[in-house]
Amino acid sequence: MLTYDSLIARLQEKLQDEKLLTCHKIIGQLIHLFEQLKTREIPIAALGEPIDRLDKFLEIEPLRFGQLRTLKANIQEVLRKKFEILPPRFYTGQWMMLGMLLFGMPLGMALGSMAYMGIGIPFGLAIGVSKDKKAQEEGKMLTEFKPSKPL
Repeated sequence: MLTYDSLIARLQEKLQDEKLLTCHKIIGQLIHLFEQLKTREIPIAALGEPIDRLDKFLEIEPLRFGQLRTLKANIQEVLRKKFEILPPRFYTGQWMMLGMLLFGMPLGMALGSMAYMGIGIPFGLAIGVSKDKKAQEEGKMLTEFKPSKPL
């Protein structure tokens, strides 16, 4: 049966063997993610199909960056939908784009120049950062991966 400890151990083995910097970073992020999920006591079986795919994917040589990134995104999507646990800076990324669309575009249209579209980014950024801070206080946000040594 697959556990967080066995999955983390397999990822750490892959981390030692991996030569591509991009794959190295994603594997480190996955290890950090699973360590956090283990402390939050979220059952690994609840993550379902993305975990099964990751387990099978770890058998493949060599690892592919695009597939690793997609698997990480799928796991984060399951966490967001089932457990309302968000990746770091989730709202910041969403609201920067929305700020540009909701504030910058109308302002640019009103003033007759789309050069003003970028003005919406700080508005969206402010909203996103405040929503991220609120989610962090409620315990719904994962912590950010910070490698112990430069990759």
